[in-house]
Amino acid sequence: MINLAKLVLKILPWLLTVGLLSWMLIQEKMNFSRERITQVETNTILTRVEQMGKMELVKYNFQEVTEVKKIAGEIDLKIFKYKPVPDSKGVLISQGSAVGCIDFQKINAADINFSKTGDTLFLQLPAPEICYFKIDLEKSRLYDLQIDYMRADEQKNFIQELYKVAEQEIKDASLASGILEQARDNAHGVLRPMLQALTGKVVILNFDLEAPILTKD
Repeated sequence: MINLAKLVLKILPWLLTVGLLSWMLIQEKMNFSRERITQVETNTILTRVEQMGKMELVKYNFQEVTEVKKIAGEIDLKIFKYKPVPDSKGVLISQGSAVGCIDFQKINAADINFSKTGDTLFLQLPAPEICYFKIDLEKSRLYDLQIDYMRADEQKNFIQELYKVAEQEIKDASLASGILEQARDNAHGVLRPMLQALTGKVVILNFDLEAPILTKD
């Protein structure tokens, strides 16, 4: 019995050391496992969000009258001034639209964060942008064209410029009407319920404050 007690006392420090190392190893694996699960959850949410692409949140429709007039140059003949060609003019009555959206493909893993309890998702969204602004050609008409004196290619260029001016007016009007602000407001009403259903968590949305990006498809 004495010999057995001596043997136990001799190997006890080794048993305690092995036990402590084993416990540290188990703890490390558990911590690694928890971190891995969080990362997988983040990546899963990111994948779902990226699949949404550009989500249209608001559409503004416009009807407008656009007039372009070009004053022809004059030749001063001292006695009187002479215009070798008349003034050119065109009026376009058009209908068009502009759409405000959010591009989810600009979101990365750093934009997705969880609360300490894991029940709340904080999502940083890019600034709303105008996805496109365009004129409906089928609902637009040209009037009062005074370009008969022009060559065919000049007439084509003049009409194209008239449509470009009308498109620019649609973009300017939509920005002045607050389309980006409306897209941001609609995101809270549309996106939060959708993302909460996808993730099963409370979702808090924040937006970048960068200048809006205007695109045109």
